[in-house]
Amino acid sequence: MNETKDRYSQIREYLQERFPESVSISRIARDLKINRGSVSKYMEVLLTQGHVIMKPYGKAKLYSSSQKIPFDDLFDYLPDAILILDEDLRILMVNKSFIKTFDIGKHQQITGFSLEKLDLSLFRDPSVRDNIDRILLSKTYVNEMLLIEPVKNRIFLTEFIQTTVPSLSFTGKTGIMISFRDITTWKKTEDELKSSERKIRTLFEEVPSGIFMFQEDGTILNANRASLEILGLTRFTDIAHINLFDIMCSREPIERLIKEGKNAEITLTCNFDRVKRTTLVPTSKSGVAYFQVVFAPIIDRRANNPREFFILFLDITQQKRAEKELKERFRGITSNLPGIAYQFFARDSGEWGVYYVDERSDKIYGLSPEPLYNWFDRFTACIAEEDKERWTASIQDVILRIVPWDFEGIFIHPDGKRMYIRGVSQPIRLKNETIWNGLFLDITDRKKAEEELRISEQRFFGIARNLPGIVYQFYVRNTGESGMYFVDERSEELYGISPNPLDSWINRFGSHIAPSDQKRWTDSIEYVIRRNAPWEFEGQYIFSQNEERYIRVISQPIILPEETIWNGLILDITEYWKAEEALRKSLFNEIRYHSFFENTCNGVLIYEPINDGNEYILKDVNKATANLLRMNKEDLIGKKLFEEFPDLPNPEIRDLLRRVLMSEKPEFVAPLKYRKRDDFPWISHYVFKLPSGEIASFMVDVSDEVQKEHEMIGQFCELPLD
Repeated sequence: MNETKDRYSQIREYLQERFPESVSISRIARDLKINRGSVSKYMEVLLTQGHVIMKPYGKAKLYSSSQKIPFDDLFDYLPDAILILDEDLRILMVNKSFIKTFDIGKHQQITGFSLEKLDLSLFRDPSVRDNIDRILLSKTYVNEMLLIEPVKNRIFLTEFIQTTVPSLSFTGKTGIMISFRDITTWKKTEDELKSSERKIRTLFEEVPSGIFMFQEDGTILNANRASLEILGLTRFTDIAHINLFDIMCSREPIERLIKEGKNAEITLTCNFDRVKRTTLVPTSKSGVAYFQVVFAPIIDRRANNPREFFILFLDITQQKRAEKELKERFRGITSNLPGIAYQFFARDSGEWGVYYVDERSDKIYGLSPEPLYNWFDRFTACIAEEDKERWTASIQDVILRIVPWDFEGIFIHPDGKRMYIRGVSQPIRLKNETIWNGLFLDITDRKKAEEELRISEQRFFGIARNLPGIVYQFYVRNTGESGMYFVDERSEELYGISPNPLDSWINRFGSHIAPSDQKRWTDSIEYVIRRNAPWEFEGQYIFSQNEERYIRVISQPIILPEETIWNGLILDITEYWKAEEALRKSLFNEIRYHSFFENTCNGVLIYEPINDGNEYILKDVNKATANLLRMNKEDLIGKKLFEEFPDLPNPEIRDLLRRVLMSEKPEFVAPLKYRKRDDFPWISHYVFKLPSGEIASFMVDVSDEVQKEHEMIGQFCELPLD
């Protein structure tokens, strides 16, 4: 084998040295000292392989070295797997691709062996064997076949070529060349493309969104069935009469997208009434519709600029109408709130601000919603300095913990006005941020009312603490249920009974009424409940085994839709009971029988000292006081005492009020008139200081007593002297 190979190489080198000279077989044999017959066989093989060129010269044959690439050199570099058979189906030649494709071992010798011994599954296919037989018999045969290798599930495009290979067979008889091209990947790709095309066609036809393919001048090239339904059309031929720009209310957005050549998503409107007038298209739709549109250019790699485009559009008219209705409802709700709605965000990146602020921000808080990016900073700048640290800390806390927010503080309006605000909101956690939807409420009126209530409570408890008894509130509901809503905390101090529990207080108090007064006590309660009448009761109260007291209960009913409430006093009149005659002459006797409530017959007057006690502002009066002073309640409040009533004794009254103010000890005031007029009554006072720093005065009309005293004095003066 090696000697033969060396002979081939020796002959090729010999011819290359003499190129382009052509030499005969005899000369080659003579110069190389090789048998002439052997040289003839070697030259036949080299000629077949393309290594030499033969030129006939008469009957002689002259050979020279070939400058073309030999067949053998090309054969192994062909990508297809190639097999060459002779007419006896012996393997004459295979290339490297064949060896690799069918996993034939490197040291496995297959040339010269029968095709049967190769044992490839592809050749066991009857159609393949039949086709090979037809080639050998020079019959019509199939040039190409698609064969599937079952083991590895590979697909081969197989070509059959009838050929003559004299250099290998040395016979010049018919041979067969079979090539195998592995098209498995290509076939799968082709199937996937077909499947993808089928899916796209299905999507195009079945998607509920409308799809238009159009040119840059608006000419519609194609449309799906959903686009007909959305536009209220029934036939595809109707679309042929419509330009895309005829459908949209404004052509500028589409023209801008065409110019930019980028994918985009926008909202467009269509006026179907205008479309009917301008195009005469028989659409069943009317009015204005809203479309959510996805725009994209159709890329043609052969052209730099796209000339065709498509839009996918969805009818969002109902959604838009619902949004509009929702916004109108939201605006209607927020417009009636004593404040504004807002939407605050805090992103995970650390950014925070507002997405939305009610347009009434300017009207209520003097801050325009725009620019939105710095609205929260502008609002924060208006928080009063004493509340700013608490404001900032509360915001940082809710952002950190993602919890609801509730803040109350003082807001300085840009015009300088002080307001009280309350900020409330609830968090919603999203992917990369948290949003708080909330309200900023103007609670100025509420805060003022709370302050007034606080002052009123101070007055109430101040009055209650200075009364010789306790205040209570008793109720009877229409269902027959009864009990206490309130009992003065001094109940235990004055009567030895704790206010709590409230539901049993009236029974516990009643058990201390003296046995001799028990029936009258019970009957009086039943009577006032039955008649909804004022309640007055005087009787003996057993404080302890060694101590008895006398009480007086007075109250006035307030009739409500579901219940009646008695606001009243339980006064300790023990000392006055023992000295009834003295107490009757005492002015305080009148005071202890009357309530401070508005509907009592006694006057209650509240003063506020000013100018170091030299003057007093009338802060509050009840109806009885207004009647006594012959003025409307509204006209009295806010007036200066000595300025409004210059006829008051001065400096006696001024000195008395100053003493009460400084010593905080109650004092009685002798009967006096506020104006020196006949229609003004004589009024006695019981004056004491309240915890709020104000002065309270109980006022009693004692005109009858004064008149009797005057008459008695007159009668005494008329008596004859002995």
